[in-house]
Amino acid sequence: MDDVLKKAMMAGLGIFSTTKEKIEEFVEEMIQKGEMEQGDKAKVVQETMDKVEARATEAKDWIAKQVEETWEKMKPKAQAQLDELQEKLAGLSRELEEMKAKMGPKE
Repeated sequence: MDDVLKKAMMAGLGIFSTTKEKIEEFVEEMIQKGEMEQGDKAKVVQETMDKVEARATEAKDWIAKQVEETWEKMKPKAQAQLDELQEKLAGLSRELEEMKAKMGPKE
């Protein structure tokens, strides 16, 4: 699960980097068209990036909540499966010990 989260975070960073480049390109086009002043470029880029960061944080929080809720739903079933496997393993261990006892000591 950690590997998946790491990959998702790395993808997010790549998207974030690409997003900043696209915003800068868009603002530059607006300046060239005369729809924005060069002096406003840094402010507009920063404000837009702040909004992107806020949305990314919201998305991250939502995903974390969804993962947690899903895990909480799955946990009882997973624990039941673990308990069942432990019981089977204990039974097999007992059977093995019984078989060893029937065979007698090794020579």
